[in-house]
Amino acid sequence: MVAGRHLVPASWRDIVLYSLIGLIILFGFLEILREKSDRRYVNHIAWEIVNQADAHDNTARVMALRDYLLAHVSYQGVSQQGRPFFRDSAADTLRSGKGYCGEVTRAFINMAEAVGVHAQRINLWGPSPHVVAEAELSPGNRVLVDVQNPPLIRGLRRLDEVMVTGQFTDYYTVNLRRLRITWLVSRVRIEMHGLTYWTEHPHALKAFLWFSLGFILLIACNLRRAARSYLRRAGWVKISSLPTPPQPKTESLQDVGGTRQSAAAAAPSRRS
Repeated sequence: MVAGRHLVPASWRDIVLYSLIGLIILFGFLEILREKSDRRYVNHIAWEIVNQADAHDNTARVMALRDYLLAHVSYQGVSQQGRPFFRDSAADTLRSGKGYCGEVTRAFINMAEAVGVHAQRINLWGPSPHVVAEAELSPGNRVLVDVQNPPLIRGLRRLDEVMVTGQFTDYYTVNLRRLRITWLVSRVRIEMHGLTYWTEHPHALKAFLWFSLGFILLIACNLRRAARSYLRRAGWVKISSLPTPPQPKTESLQDVGGTRQSAAAAAPSRRS
């Protein structure tokens, strides 16, 4: 056995590894709890707004939610520095009343989802880059909803109507500019469907990432064990049954000096 190779016993390594996996899974469950709490809060606010506005169809519900966000959320005084990578959740934006176009659009999409209106994000590019929601009022009837105050797009207008004005030059359902691949494609609009849930619910997305990391570590650990077991059975790796020889004791300089002094003191008695 090479000295220093196994500084930690295998059992302790397993304990540390599985403790780490357990901690990662715990983080995932905490994100799930936050997601459920946020969803209840957003749903409550959305239905309260719709009921107070007596909105019974999708157009009325979209306008009621839009007007509420225009009146209660502002980007004034919000710093661009320190914004989280996944951005604030809809509940965070509603509680704080602060957020840029991306955050308030996320709040609208979540609220629209709560009252049965499908909506997704549209990233607009031009002299003033902007983020808006695209809400489906009826099958095939989709309109842009600008909930930033003051809005750059007035009213409920279709995407093609906005693009012909020249106010914006490009658009993406997924923000390709953050991915830095706009040189490859432009004017990409896709139906996100279920993917909208993951892109607009940061706590759910983080829970998924935590669980994925724990699963990958667990699989990697078991694959390593399986590979070692297979190599042993195949005879490529052999474990010696001989006991590990004791390591030679290293004497300190003080012990060596004391031994020499004792030998020097005993030398005259032997001569006599």
